[in-house]
Amino acid sequence: MDWLRVAQISQALLTPVIGIATVSVGVAVALIQRQQAHTNRLQHRLALFDRRMKIFDSTMELIIGVVRTNKAELNDLYKLIRETREHKLLFGSEIGEYIDQIYHKGVDLELIEATRDNPKPEDFAKRTELVEWFVQQSRLAPSLFLKYLDFRRS
Repeated sequence: MDWLRVAQISQALLTPVIGIATVSVGVAVALIQRQQAHTNRLQHRLALFDRRMKIFDSTMELIIGVVRTNKAELNDLYKLIRETREHKLLFGSEIGEYIDQIYHKGVDLELIEATRDNPKPEDFAKRTELVEWFVQQSRLAPSLFLKYLDFRRS
């Protein structure tokens, strides 16, 4: 038997098999890397979710408190600022502007409440307008935050 001839035939048969195996391994590695990148994106979103949710909860807590009592307490306003101070790191600028707007409208409502003993004629209308604004926010706020908290899109 001519071993050299057998080796040449074996090499000719195995070369395409090795090539196919190499391509298959390359495709498998690419698929694994793609899946790992997707998993990393999801883990990143999950890590942000808890921190974002705290800011959303604090915002909603103030809004619902105003709707329930028709007034804004100074301590609650300070709490909103304290608990939402990371909003610049976790959300787009529209959320920061929205939280600032809530805070300032709450301060306006608190100022009207503070002068309750000597009310100005326009205070009643302004107070009613502010409370109605907070009622509208109880429905609007969740939709503003949803794009940052929604896991249905990947």
